[in-house]
Amino acid sequence: MTDPTHKAVSDPEEHADQPGQTLVTRDHEVIRRWAESRGAVPAGTADVPGTTVSPGTLQLALPGSGAASDEVSWDRWFESFDRYDLRFRYREAEADGTTSTFWELDASGREEG
Repeated sequence: MTDPTHKAVSDPEEHADQPGQTLVTRDHEVIRRWAESRGAVPAGTADVPGTTVSPGTLQLALPGSGAASDEVSWDRWFESFDRYDLRFRYREAEADGTTSTFWELDASGREEG
């Protein structure tokens, strides 16, 4: 049975069916567009300088969030995202229709986006 509160997304032109719906993706362009539309930048802390970003510190630093991680390039962020086989879960809008800044990363094995 499909959960209508979650939707897999694999293209930047796909959107939520209703406000408050959680979307999940692995598509780099979907993630980048969502983040940039909210002024977020990729961030994280490397295990060793010049290597991938530690999965536990991989962040999208939203304006005013006070993120403690260092800004990294999108290429480096996505290299870590792919290496650790993560999924990006997010909302475009909250149930009341306001723009959402909700996002989280989780391990693979869930909905494919």
